[in-house]
Amino acid sequence: MTPCPDCAALRDAPTSTSPHANLLLHSDVAINFSATATGRVEYYLCHRCGAQWERTRARSEPDATWRSSSKPLD
Repeated sequence: MTPCPDCAALRDAPTSTSPHANLLLHSDVAINFSATATGRVEYYLCHRCGAQWERTRARSEPDATWRSSSKPLD
């Protein structure tokens, strides 16, 4: 599968980068790794090309980037 240009631009972009218009939030889960990491992992699905993405939103992960996701999105 070839990502659309908007998805291709997300690869390795900081998680502060907003999702593009066709990239819709599918689900999110809370993370809590002891006292060092709290926040959420968000899972997205692109309605243009079908790409799946995830981003970690946690203060303890300031250098987190958008990543391709292999999580099954029902």
